[in-house]
Amino acid sequence: MKALLTTIVALFAISAASAGSSVVQAPTACDATALPAPVKESLKSKFTGWRLQRLSDLDGDDQKLWLEDHSKECPGLAVGHFESADSLSYAVLLLIASAQSGGYQIIVFSKDASADSYSAKVLDREVGKDYFAPVIYKLPPGKYVGFDESKSVLLKLDGVGVEWIEKSSLIYYWRADRYHTLQTSD
Repeated sequence: MKALLTTIVALFAISAASAGSSVVQAPTACDATALPAPVKESLKSKFTGWRLQRLSDLDGDDQKLWLEDHSKECPGLAVGHFESADSLSYAVLLLIASAQSGGYQIIVFSKDASADSYSAKVLDREVGKDYFAPVIYKLPPGKYVGFDESKSVLLKLDGVGVEWIEKSSLIYYWRADRYHTLQTSD
């Protein structure tokens, strides 16, 4: 039995080493099953033809850059207190499932105060073959400065970071019952 276990470990080590420089992501990072049932149902029924962005959707250089800072996260899913300190919201970056056309949309699902349902707010949507999708992630509360330093914002809740890797980035943040933006790089 010990010899079998040693063989299995050795085979695993060899296969991991032969993977070379390929980028590997934790299998659960982009697992939509972790979303609340009402959010999953909404994605299934209202966003047919769309799917959650995965690490494999990024080109090789962008994968490496993503993994430097976000190795345990999914580039298409961010969970945080985006609208309320009392309940979690779920930001998703969806891609068109068909390889025939390009496009993306960023949607935040937040729990309705009076029911066990979630409302969906579309933050951004671009459709067309040439649209390059960004990545999304949660930003903690704190002070953020715009790219030209003319504007800043102090977030009391989490923000949704949106980044076109090595191109530009912005923050969506909740204030006065709606989302606002601050461009943080150009």
